[in-house]
Amino acid sequence: MNQYDYIIVGSGIAGLYTALLAREQGSVLIITKGSIDDCNTRHAQGGVAAAIGKKDSPELHFQDTIAAGDGLCDEDSVRILVNEASDRITDLVNFGVPFDTLNGEIALGREAAHSMRRILHAGGDATGEHIEVTLSNRVCSSKIQVLEDCLATEILLEKDRVKGIKALDCRTGSIEEFECRFLILATGGAGQLYKFNTNSDVATGDGISLAFKGFL
Repeated sequence: MNQYDYIIVGSGIAGLYTALLAREQGSVLIITKGSIDDCNTRHAQGGVAAAIGKKDSPELHFQDTIAAGDGLCDEDSVRILVNEASDRITDLVNFGVPFDTLNGEIALGREAAHSMRRILHAGGDATGEHIEVTLSNRVCSSKIQVLEDCLATEILLEKDRVKGIKALDCRTGSIEEFECRFLILATGGAGQLYKFNTNSDVATGDGISLAFKGFL
């Protein structure tokens, strides 16, 4: 059985970003059922909100988000979002994401319910594509192993603890098992469950299904 410290299922922003951090702690394998760039991230338009402006703050970002949510927001989750946003933008910049600039600084726009200019873009509305391509290129140039066209089919357990993952090689039909210390499911959403949606074809809820079956 192939052994890794970290196995990550999915190759969108979440999976790629996690892999780049995890490689500093041990061996990493990414399993993705299409190519490394098949994900919703690549098609995501618009921008990213972060309180990095001189007159902005995480508290103002929090207040705007709670107000816009109109009672639907989980306040603990919003706190994490607004407090960590600035550091995560720094990470993306260090990875080489080419955010749009103005006079030598990251350009900030004001959109939707935000009271301050805090929306970052990359390539105009092609923000998702620029982040995805930058991170996938960084992963491919690293020592992170990537298995494309490989569908995770079962979480392997040992005494009710995660032991690894079973996966189908969609090109050959062979099934392999991979062992790990830590398993991260970063498979995205389930938009393709609906007849009408704007999701990528790969957004079929695989991770949700794996977790449900694994711990049923």
